[in-house]
Amino acid sequence: MIEYTLKGPVSQERARIRLMSALRENRFPQSILIDGPAGIGKKALAMEIAKALQCEDSSVRPCGRCFGCRLAMESGMTESWVLPLEAAEARAKKADEVSARSTAKTVEDIKQGYIEEIKKNPYRVDVFSTAAFISVELIRTMTATFAMKRDRVGTIVIAEADRMNEAAANAFLKTLEEVPPNTYFILTTTSREKMLQTIRSRCLSLHLLPLTDDEVRKEVLRVGGEDFDKDSLTDDVVGIAEGSPGKALYYAEHCKEWSSLAVEFVRRSLLQDYTELFFMLREASLEDPYEANRFLEILSFLVADLLRELAHAELRMPTSTAAVGLSNFPRLDATALEVALVSIQEAMSRIESRRISTAMCLQALSLKLFEGYK
Repeated sequence: MIEYTLKGPVSQERARIRLMSALRENRFPQSILIDGPAGIGKKALAMEIAKALQCEDSSVRPCGRCFGCRLAMESGMTESWVLPLEAAEARAKKADEVSARSTAKTVEDIKQGYIEEIKKNPYRVDVFSTAAFISVELIRTMTATFAMKRDRVGTIVIAEADRMNEAAANAFLKTLEEVPPNTYFILTTTSREKMLQTIRSRCLSLHLLPLTDDEVRKEVLRVGGEDFDKDSLTDDVVGIAEGSPGKALYYAEHCKEWSSLAVEFVRRSLLQDYTELFFMLREASLEDPYEANRFLEILSFLVADLLRELAHAELRMPTSTAAVGLSNFPRLDATALEVALVSIQEAMSRIESRRISTAMCLQALSLKLFEGYK
């Protein structure tokens, strides 16, 4: 019997055991949906599965050496991936449509760039822009490859599958109704609820758990490499990552600035010192909706930590929470903090909808944040 070994963190071992058992017993489904929070390693597991399915070793898979494994790891195999792209990227010409001397980027070039980034850091949470989506054209391009005779196992990773638009989802559903032989689909998502129920029902569902804080530290240092600033991996960063190495890597870059701003956001909102706060927000350059909402995540964590401090519970952002100085605001109670959390979530939804500028939304939030306390 061929032995299968899928590598990954201990916290996700149960999910990998389930997959390895299906591989050993030759009952692996042709479509699998891996869901879980952002940045916990869904794409990393998808790539491990792809290698295991394409491996040709007769005893241990994936071996990492055979032609099948090398093929699965090759970033140039763009037909093995379906990725969300911005509208302009998706409209780029295909390689066979451009002249030999053309220097313009083809859609294959664009996809290869993203694949290289994913392989370099499969935990990364900001590899795709918030405007990127999976169009029906990308799904049709994928299915067109099925017309070619396939003599070997083929795998297709559909990253962030919840970004399929309606036409793409319906087109993919038709493909799932009759999956070609020797073809396996590996979908990843942070929001399975946003996907068609009919697609979910045709896939083996696999939920990945977040990592422990120690595992997060270990993975961040491994992926970050020698150039990573270890001092940036603070207790606050690990705390707000909530078991996600991808978020820890992202916040290691931004947390020092944004956590200080979040502290001032809370303090100056309580003191009704809006003029200076508005100036600080303008200096922070949070025009990008994605970055604005990542800042609001930190603000939300900070307010939640103030609630924990009132309850004498363990803090996730101990340094930043201490900097607020809760004792200086004796009238601030749990009710005011709970209302503030709701206000932050509402602001995040408005920013995500892009119906209002981030600057106006953040200013409005500061005025409303502790309305009851004031």
